[in-house]
Amino acid sequence: MTELLAHLVSWIGAHPHLAGMAVFCVAFAESMAVVGLLVPGAAMILAAGALIAAGALSFWPTMAWAAAGAILADGFSFWLGHHYREDIRSFRLLANHPHMLARGEEFFRHHGGKSVFIGRFVGPVRPVIPLVAGMLGMEPLQFVLYNVLSGLLWAPAYLLPGMAFGASLSLAGEVAGRLAMLIGGLVLGGWLVFAMARRMVRFGLRRFPAWEERLLRAVRSSPLLHRWLGGLLFRELSLLRPLLLFVGLFGACGWVFLRITGDVLHGEPLVLVDHYLYNLLQGLRTPWGDTLMTAVTMTGDAAVLVAVAAVACCWLLWRRAGYSARFLGITTGGGFLLVYTIKNVTRIPRPAELYQGVVQWAFPSSHATMAVVVYGFLALLCGRELEPGRRWLPGALAILLAAAIGFSRLYLGAHWFSDVAAGYALGMAWLILMAVSYFHRVPACRYHGLCRLVLATFFLVVLLHWSAGFERNRTMYQVRQSVTSMHFTRWLRDGWQEMPPARQDLEGEQEQFFNLQYAGSPSWLAQELARVGWRRPQPLTAASCLRWLAAAPDPLTLPVLPQVHAGRHETLLLVRPRPGSRTSFFALRLWPAGVELDDTPLYLGTVTRMEVRTYLGLVSLPRTGAVLPAAALEMPAAVGRQAVHRPDCREVLLLWQPEKGRGKGSVQGPAREPGSLPAGRARGRAGD
Repeated sequence: MTELLAHLVSWIGAHPHLAGMAVFCVAFAESMAVVGLLVPGAAMILAAGALIAAGALSFWPTMAWAAAGAILADGFSFWLGHHYREDIRSFRLLANHPHMLARGEEFFRHHGGKSVFIGRFVGPVRPVIPLVAGMLGMEPLQFVLYNVLSGLLWAPAYLLPGMAFGASLSLAGEVAGRLAMLIGGLVLGGWLVFAMARRMVRFGLRRFPAWEERLLRAVRSSPLLHRWLGGLLFRELSLLRPLLLFVGLFGACGWVFLRITGDVLHGEPLVLVDHYLYNLLQGLRTPWGDTLMTAVTMTGDAAVLVAVAAVACCWLLWRRAGYSARFLGITTGGGFLLVYTIKNVTRIPRPAELYQGVVQWAFPSSHATMAVVVYGFLALLCGRELEPGRRWLPGALAILLAAAIGFSRLYLGAHWFSDVAAGYALGMAWLILMAVSYFHRVPACRYHGLCRLVLATFFLVVLLHWSAGFERNRTMYQVRQSVTSMHFTRWLRDGWQEMPPARQDLEGEQEQFFNLQYAGSPSWLAQELARVGWRRPQPLTAASCLRWLAAAPDPLTLPVLPQVHAGRHETLLLVRPRPGSRTSFFALRLWPAGVELDDTPLYLGTVTRMEVRTYLGLVSLPRTGAVLPAAALEMPAAVGRQAVHRPDCREVLLLWQPEKGRGKGSVQGPAREPGSLPAGRARGRAGD
């Protein structure tokens, strides 16, 4: 990922005019009449802002290109409306979608000339307002004034959030490229899931009466179907009518669940997909990502689901909505019974042993199943009390939450992909069955306030659940590292070559070269290195992060972001000033190697130069620079050491705590080679 970004930045640096033209074309298409609804220009302009934060583009030229594209596109749209007037309605695209012009005309008549300025920032009417303004005879000079002002504000309004997001990805990238990828994927994936869920729910609510009417017409036109089903379908309230409408989706969910079950039980190719996705997501693990995903997965724990459903049931009973309360209880209890029964029958193991009892089995995922069932049914109940135009919102939020919970189970290695997919299919089938049964005889909605109650209860229960068990769950879900044994003398002889040569970030991507290997206690090494000027950096806290905003800060007063190797942060992080520099310093990091040398843990480490870089003119962040040669490192006399070379001639310094070594220090490293530079001066040269 880092290499791809570097290539992109270098290409843009070599072709700045092409990059500017690309920004111009995107802004032009995004603002063009009607076409702007089809072009994701806003997202592309945000991406341009992220490239500005990465240093690939300059702010002022990019803003000028974006503003010019938006202003010219709106000007062309205005000319079309001004030239064709009412004939514009006969254009094929507008004739097929007359509501687009109607919405723009209503907006323009309500706001007048300033609608050109306001409409620039209002998504649904943005691409048609200039067209409508010209069609309705707005004065060209007045349009130009509003158009230019809005274009000059629109460009930075979209670029600045992109720059902030790009800077945040730079912060995440300093920790790990996998963290930056995870954040970007979650933001993009969450937005796509919510947008798709919103469209699906609104489409279903809008089209359901038409589908029902088509079903009735089809039955009336067929004498055989009319004789068999007419008496049931033409009742005012019929269970069979909605059931037939949902039978396709219900059957599809049931078929998917049975197909996945068969593949899993018989070792079909889906199992290979399980292992591929498991290894892929485990390659994205970071401690901060684990913290986020643990928090998400706990929102799908049985304790949270049962508590939220129980409070909603009690409230419905208090409001004398016993019918709804009974169905909510049956849906929740039946869902748990169904999923735990299937788990006990299939007995498919998880990727890692996490639980005991019936929940130790993986298939299907109870988190995925019950998130769909409980949050989905609560969304149906909440939607009943809302206006028709807002009933999509609870359903979209439920889909987004269920999708996030399912992804968290995959990320944390608690389930295979087939477990989560089968859980979604099973949950949807059960939810459809219970929803159809519920709406068969549901009385009129006489309660109000369930939405607020469910949201308040959800947040309260989740906060209590986090406070009671977050650390326990984070420990349970943390990356498990296997430990192997090796003799100390073999490590000194040639075993050190079996260690990873560089820090592993994304799968197949290597970051800083490991120029240290250390056997012993990290705290002992920190004490010894303190004698030669090394110290621990400022702790990374919310308060200390404010130091990043200081003007011309002392580098050693800035908190240093952790870095990730094999899914873990460093065990030890030390810093030391760089002689003669006020914008850089040295950093030493150690990570567990997963190897024990005669019961002594082995660590892999780097010593790098840290450069303080400024982002957006506000944030001064230490970023990792070059790796220092091992020969330039100064070590106290008490630390055992030996310099070795890899086949590529890179030098690695082997360090050990003498009393921890084999024979309690009997193995001594070679003395300093004659003519080598003193450590402090050598370190200064290495950083130049």
